[in-house]
Amino acid sequence: MQVSSLLSIPKKLNRLLTKRQKIFLFILLLLTIFLSLVETAGISAIMPFITVASNPDVLNEGYYKYAFDLFGFTDKNAFIIFFGLVIIIFYVFRSFYNILYTYILNRYSLGTYRILSLNLFKIFCSIPYKNFVQKNAGEIIQTINTETVKVSRLLMFCLQVFSELFTVLLLYSLLIIVNWRMSLILTAILLVVTLIVLVSLVEISRRQGKKTTEAVLRQSRILHEAFYNYKFIKLRGNERDFYESYDSSARSAVRASIISTTLGVLPRNFLENFGFSLLICIIVFITWSMGTPEVIIPVISMYALALYRMLPAITRMLSYFNEIAFNYNALDLYYNSMNQEVEKEDDIKLDFKKSFTVDSVDFKYNTGNDVLKNTSLEVIKGESIAITGESGSGKSTLVDIIIGIHKPNSGNLYSDGVRITNENIRSWRKKIGYIPQNIYLFDGTVADNVTFSAEYNEERLIESLKMANIWDFLLKNDGINTQVGEGGIQLSGGQKQRIGIARALYTNPEILVLDEATSSLDNETESKIMDEIYDLSRDKTLIIIAHRLSTVERCNRKILLDNGAIIE
Repeated sequence: MQVSSLLSIPKKLNRLLTKRQKIFLFILLLLTIFLSLVETAGISAIMPFITVASNPDVLNEGYYKYAFDLFGFTDKNAFIIFFGLVIIIFYVFRSFYNILYTYILNRYSLGTYRILSLNLFKIFCSIPYKNFVQKNAGEIIQTINTETVKVSRLLMFCLQVFSELFTVLLLYSLLIIVNWRMSLILTAILLVVTLIVLVSLVEISRRQGKKTTEAVLRQSRILHEAFYNYKFIKLRGNERDFYESYDSSARSAVRASIISTTLGVLPRNFLENFGFSLLICIIVFITWSMGTPEVIIPVISMYALALYRMLPAITRMLSYFNEIAFNYNALDLYYNSMNQEVEKEDDIKLDFKKSFTVDSVDFKYNTGNDVLKNTSLEVIKGESIAITGESGSGKSTLVDIIIGIHKPNSGNLYSDGVRITNENIRSWRKKIGYIPQNIYLFDGTVADNVTFSAEYNEERLIESLKMANIWDFLLKNDGINTQVGEGGIQLSGGQKQRIGIARALYTNPEILVLDEATSSLDNETESKIMDEIYDLSRDKTLIIIAHRLSTVERCNRKILLDNGAIIE
């Protein structure tokens, strides 16, 4: 992992985290510092205790005598027992604090995941529709559900690196005080070894993390494509192609994870063996240089305990760096996703009492030629309009602009002479009931699919189902609690279309838009549904896109679109 990438992590996290999260993070940093102080105090208390226990005469001078007199002791053994009990109580406190710190750290990490995933969900729901249609739904879902977990884990690993680093620095300061020459030698050796291990592993982990992210996104996309085209897969019998594609991506993800996991335990095994050998060398050196047993034992104990705590800390730091590198690509992906172009929309009141106007509209997608060119249209409230034309002439795009999903590159949309902008676009959309060609029904009840997260009103729900002429059928089943199956698989084409009509009518719209809504139905079913729609729309403005002339024969006006322009 490059240094620039490592240094960009705080900057990106600063942009992504909310003010409340930053405050909580600052508190966590303080708790982390205190944890390091507790860990250091736990190690540093051992040397004076062993010194006093092995040679009580030290209580006659220096800091030991000051502590002995401060607490009013007269018996040295009583002081040693008291000193030992204090250390035991402190270690109990240290254990409880470690548990509490771990709880708070995980709560913050998982809470951060919740907020990050919600924020990313909001972003994807706010990007322009023409940008959304260029993305893969499976990859979006994967990013929201999985990559945000990796980002929250990366944040937790950064905190843990800080904790271990602070602990190591404090313990190192103690070793400097005890024997600065030996400590400097120890520093030089450990620094060189650690840097070699760090530089060797982190870049490999970063590459494997990128491979894992790409492979998991491919897996999600393949599953999405397979299950949303299940009928075609069964028809063509090409399951094997999907199996092979999925297995290839899974192999890539597993291979990268195996390498990363193996690299994660390598530093611990290497450094622990190296550290024990180094500790033996230190003991030999201290024995040779100091000679006196009373002096050697406390110093050896101090170095042994310090290294016993420092080496695992250094190992964990390397492991955390490995995880940070592995999850860095997720942070990059999340950061770029959060910085997409978004639309800020509001719900300022907008009236539709006379007419709406499409005025000199041009539109084209991010890639491709103009779809609409200088298109103008006025629709009087209460009339029914048919928009016809060959495939690719721009019919659906014009309707998408009318309903406020697409924003024109130039030109405007007006309601009663008031320009429709981002400030009032939601008010405009609330006036519209939209029935597409393909009605997507999710796996749930009829009630869930009709209300579609809108405010629940059972009376209005049943009324909508009656208006859509499907209530009698539902009464033969479980009524509004009838299960539709994924994609409405338990319903016929006409029944799904009627559920779609009920969904559009549930909010009591002023404008009803049918975008090839009956083109997939047989003539008899289409004719029946269109009769029902004409009856329902007597007090509404009706806009229909259709190829069949029989579908639009009862419309007040017919608009012919050719190559993005109205010619009739």
